[in-house]
Amino acid sequence: MQVVPTVIDQVASVTVYQRSAQWARPIPGYHDAIGDGTKWLMANVPLYGAWFRFTMLWRYGDGLLPSLRKDPTWAHPERSLNRANDRHRQQMTDHILAELGDRTDLVDKCLPDYPPYGKRILLDNGWYRAIRQPNAELVTDHVARITADGVETVDGKHRKADIIVLATGFKVSLMAARLNITGRDGRNLADAWADDNPTAYLGITVPGFPNMFCMQGPNTGLGHGGSAIFQAECQARYIAGCLVSMLEQGIDAMDARQDALDDYVRRVDAEHEAMIWTHPGMSTYYRNPRGRVVSVMPWRLVDYWSMTHDPDLEDYELMAG
Repeated sequence: MQVVPTVIDQVASVTVYQRSAQWARPIPGYHDAIGDGTKWLMANVPLYGAWFRFTMLWRYGDGLLPSLRKDPTWAHPERSLNRANDRHRQQMTDHILAELGDRTDLVDKCLPDYPPYGKRILLDNGWYRAIRQPNAELVTDHVARITADGVETVDGKHRKADIIVLATGFKVSLMAARLNITGRDGRNLADAWADDNPTAYLGITVPGFPNMFCMQGPNTGLGHGGSAIFQAECQARYIAGCLVSMLEQGIDAMDARQDALDDYVRRVDAEHEAMIWTHPGMSTYYRNPRGRVVSVMPWRLVDYWSMTHDPDLEDYELMAG
């Protein structure tokens, strides 16, 4: 959705092989520069910059999260989670229909069959207008193989291509496991996180890997919006707090306790059971093959801030030289 609108006016043709339809929000003024008035306020009014940041974070962060909880009494679980989620679905459906106009051939290909926010929500950066262009083709048949001069789909149709752009994502569940990290007793992180099931206490520390601190670790992604920078700030504060405690108390190593991790994972999984990403029929890279959500967190941003603000050393096995 980022590549196509950028190149559509520069090429003879673009063929998009779509794996699944995605919900996308219209964002008016997405490319607008910050005005001189706002810049002046940020430079001259105390705390205005913090307020400006908060309003952006809240709208698609903690302000949105309640609408992503399952309502067990909701009469239409096949299309949405609750009344607010259903309203979001209607708003985004109306946007898609308005953007596609008379291209009814594209409507069925572009309307998702799952609740909004069930997969990563996207921003409409000119996507629908781009695929309406006469030099664009949207293909929903699965790719069978790449040939010497193009792409063949499962229906046997072959389309020639000069350039193939792979926008197929990445292996989210590997995280730091791909770095060949070895902990206590020679255990490798890839083994600890086997079966696409990475876990870490607060998404930061892993039992058996003393003094290893993760940034953007398991269950700290933001499926409901917010900012990865905010998450990084929370984690950096927590890690710095651990290092200060080690220096002040003469601790050479700290290793997360297994029972602390197990309790944290139980709470994460229980909370996710009430959230959209475990909704029946959902398929998303947030979940591993067993259906467990491993990528995103179920908490509000303010909850995670509170959890990580001050390290509790009782959650760790402490070792001194």
